[in-house]
Amino acid sequence: MSHLNHLAVHEKTSLLASPKAPVEGRIPLDDGTIPGQPNNNNNNNNATTTTTTTTLNGSDTENGILLSKKDDAENTTHSWNWHRLFRILGPGLMVCLADTDGPCLLTAAQSGAQYQYSLVLCQLFLMWVLYAAQELTVRLAVCTKLGTTALIRERFGAPWAWFAVTLHVLMCWIGQASEFGAMGLLLEDAFQIPRHTTNTIQVIGLSGIVILGRWGYRFTELLGVAFGSLQLVFIGLLFCSQVQPTELWRGMGDFSHIKEDTYEILLAGNIGAVIMPWMLYYHQSAVCERQICRRDLPYERTDTALGAVLAQGVMTAMVISMGSLRYYTTEDPRNQLGFGDMIRAYAQALTGTTFGELQEGATTILDVQPTPPLLLEQDEVLARYEQELSTWYTPTAYTTAKWVVVLGVTGACTVASMVLTITSVWSVTEILNMDRDLFHPIQERPLQYALQLGGLLLAYGLSISTDISGPWFAVLTQTINGLLILPV
Repeated sequence: MSHLNHLAVHEKTSLLASPKAPVEGRIPLDDGTIPGQPNNNNNNNNATTTTTTTTLNGSDTENGILLSKKDDAENTTHSWNWHRLFRILGPGLMVCLADTDGPCLLTAAQSGAQYQYSLVLCQLFLMWVLYAAQELTVRLAVCTKLGTTALIRERFGAPWAWFAVTLHVLMCWIGQASEFGAMGLLLEDAFQIPRHTTNTIQVIGLSGIVILGRWGYRFTELLGVAFGSLQLVFIGLLFCSQVQPTELWRGMGDFSHIKEDTYEILLAGNIGAVIMPWMLYYHQSAVCERQICRRDLPYERTDTALGAVLAQGVMTAMVISMGSLRYYTTEDPRNQLGFGDMIRAYAQALTGTTFGELQEGATTILDVQPTPPLLLEQDEVLARYEQELSTWYTPTAYTTAKWVVVLGVTGACTVASMVLTITSVWSVTEILNMDRDLFHPIQERPLQYALQLGGLLLAYGLSISTDISGPWFAVLTQTINGLLILPV
């Protein structure tokens, strides 16, 4: 018995003294220490740290990123470094700008056309939800150094990981097809270009961006942010959209439609337009790709917060603008807005034509053009309305609005397509335990390039073989995203 007691005491003493003994459920910090575990300064803890730190020409390298002694000093004093912030900026901005893609803009336009300002408060609330969801993936990436698929595989096993990656790739494929559909509808409305021609040009352009990935992930990221920033023009257009602050305030508190089926569908679509599962996958893997460490969390959080504010600013601006310029209610057949309707609405706003000028006392388009009766002559009434709209704006304003909308939507669709292409392949490489780094010459990553180009071709094939260019497919896609966020 005394021998057993001696062994128990010896084992307990060794466990307390050893810095290498892991604490279950605890993730090592970037300096190698584990929360809740004693740190023995007499032992060499650096040999067991998860973050490799070496010295090279008087500087330290951490996870492959060169860190100067000045960086170490700043890390010690926790001072804010604007230069480091600009170096970190990218993952959060790109994924949030990809969030507001073409189908999302159509969903927001539908919300304003059918319920005016009733869903504005939802958009403002979702800004915080978007930040919270994306910030969670940042912390997971920083602490585990694993993407979402790899983390699921490690924690829950291969079967659940395969289920997750299958669902993820399917969502990305549907999302990519919706981007092709949105671009086809956009250029058909703006320039009467057949959507098959548009989608062919689109797949060639996106394939070129994939090939340019050999210049590195940082280049691809900056290119994506540049494209995505084009959509910020919709925030500028908000200020000429004739919004009445009192009407906006009153409409934001209108929840009388909450039990209507179409309202519930649009609500789910708006949620799905903001919190998309593929965004969570992308952001976590992107943080790992950039090798962002724990001390950079404040900078990446700032990056994510900025992206969330800009993305939801665009969505909110679209809902308010279309609610002011094209509020038709749910019964009017004109409430299925396309990009052509957006262009004409913004052309009217740029011209400065108000509804009060068209008809005394009018505040919405329904006061000037009432909902047509459900009779045989409905098509004739709608045709007359369409012809009348052209008198509300000047040719110059129409041309300006057309190019602004085309540039804004094209930028939004392009950055979303880039993210969808990258994140699906990242997920596949993680489940196959392959090198996640896609950004090398083709001969070094043939499978990764084949997967990216193959996904684009599948979405392209769906877009030219079916009719997915209508607003209905955009709303359907966002609704599916909203429903699938729970299992993800």
